[in-house]
Amino acid sequence: MQNLSTMKSNYSSAKKSSRTRRYGATLGTIAAAAALPLAGGTAHADDAPPPSRVHALVNFEFSDKYLTPRGMIVQDEGVVFQPLVLGFANVYADKDSFINSATIVGGVWNCFGSGRLASSDSGGADKTSWYEIDPIAGLSFGVAKNFTLDVTYTAFDMQVFNIPFSQHLETKLSFNDSDYLKEFALHPYFSWWKELENKAVANTDASPKESYYFDIGIAPSYTFEKLSLKVEAPCRVLLPNEDFYGTGAGAGSTVGLYELGLKGTVPLKFMPEGYGHWSFHAGARYMKFVDDNLKATQNTSETWQIYCGISTFF
Repeated sequence: MQNLSTMKSNYSSAKKSSRTRRYGATLGTIAAAAALPLAGGTAHADDAPPPSRVHALVNFEFSDKYLTPRGMIVQDEGVVFQPLVLGFANVYADKDSFINSATIVGGVWNCFGSGRLASSDSGGADKTSWYEIDPIAGLSFGVAKNFTLDVTYTAFDMQVFNIPFSQHLETKLSFNDSDYLKEFALHPYFSWWKELENKAVANTDASPKESYYFDIGIAPSYTFEKLSLKVEAPCRVLLPNEDFYGTGAGAGSTVGLYELGLKGTVPLKFMPEGYGHWSFHAGARYMKFVDDNLKATQNTSETWQIYCGISTFF
């Protein structure tokens, strides 16, 4: 499954945009999900209805390969289509508290491809264009004004290559440094990703065991207001446990891989009001594999991915 940091909506941007220009849902991180307003019982001066505390994101993404955040190249032929649907329910908000908001997140992610792969249901006898379906569930907390803590459960239900069903938990702490660096903010984050049941990656060991890794990254961006263009340059480093990719091809490396990317997002202004806040994005990412075991399982030391997509935020 793709990294949720690149698929979930940046709620603070979407919320601000919906109040002002009625468009502009952007793809990015769930870091500000808990910033959604909590509907209260206080009447508004203009008798407008209270703001909704239930929202949804739908994202349709196309790419030249299925590349996971852990460096697994599942498919590199044809076109890959990855739809995502997420729902958000803001259940608590108090801007004066240390924990200033709480949001429940749930959804599902799928992966399809024009290139057919060996089907798990047939034991490899037949091929399928449906690669994977993953449920998603989590909580997001706004902490001390500029921090967000996300705890997310995911499961990978692979439909190809007889890959076992696996479950995982990610804990991510993000910092919004916009108050200090303004439009040149870096938006740093740190996460811990743990396999709970079965492996989520190919492994060079004969009997691989569940393991974990850390992610450190930044997601700087700049918006060209006259063009309504937001440009992002995310980059990150994956730091795996010594046996995450196995030890059969050599000792595990402190750095598993690093990734550099560039993405542009523009609002689709022609969409009528009341049908969500639509946007189009396109970008590229480069991954350099450092760990010898990762390189052994993927038969390469680097890869590129080109992608584009359309998203809407309600």
